[in-house]
Amino acid sequence: MDRTNANPGEVPSSDNLPESKPKSNKRTIIWIVVIIAVLAAACFIAFQYGVYKQRQEVYEEEVAYPADSVFVNGWASPEDYAHWKDAVFTIPEYNDIPIPFQRAIVKIFMDNKFIQNEENNQYFFTKIKDRAHKVIAYGNFTGQGDKEMAFLVEKQDFASSAIFIITDQGNLLYWKELNNELPTLKRFAKGALIFLNDMKLVPAPTDGIIRQNKNSKYVLIYNRETKTFDEHYQYTDEDVKNSKLEVEDDEVLIDELDTAIAEQP
Repeated sequence: MDRTNANPGEVPSSDNLPESKPKSNKRTIIWIVVIIAVLAAACFIAFQYGVYKQRQEVYEEEVAYPADSVFVNGWASPEDYAHWKDAVFTIPEYNDIPIPFQRAIVKIFMDNKFIQNEENNQYFFTKIKDRAHKVIAYGNFTGQGDKEMAFLVEKQDFASSAIFIITDQGNLLYWKELNNELPTLKRFAKGALIFLNDMKLVPAPTDGIIRQNKNSKYVLIYNRETKTFDEHYQYTDEDVKNSKLEVEDDEVLIDELDTAIAEQP
């Protein structure tokens, strides 16, 4: 069997050396590292931008609420509202009043010093829970599409009261003292049948307010011609019945007079 004798001390030729790895593998690794770095930087920038936008939104929300008192003169400032609201709205039944109306009412109480009771001028919302929902009414009372509210406050003598009508911007539309009267309020809708100028039911031209006492009922409705709120007494069934009897009696009396005149010689 032939064998090739190799000299242990002989240096092998370059043709017999193992091949080195191509440089392209190193370039690939470098590109991968670069791409990962770029993606990481992009994610970091996007995250920082998102944080910036969130801060801007929070800032805008924080400055918007206190600033509105500058432009809406009919509202109490946030600070005054926070200070006085519990003194004005003393029972939970008033918590459902929308915040704009609450702030407007607080300003009315502050401006008129109802809470301080200066010059014997104290008014307050009823503290009777069953009565609380009967001293507030919401509607489009002027027919102009505004959000409007009527509310009744009681005087310290517990016998008199006052009625207010305001917009959600705090504009005062109507105010009247009601001496020796503690009525309830209720809204009626446009088109409801009411008595206006005579004893004849007609459709209401706008939303209105029913002011009811134990023995009488009035409607308060906006007059588009005079731009005022007018009161109209609401006749009872007994009133209508008595009126018909009076008319019938008058007709009988006229017939009797006509007959008596005709029978004269």
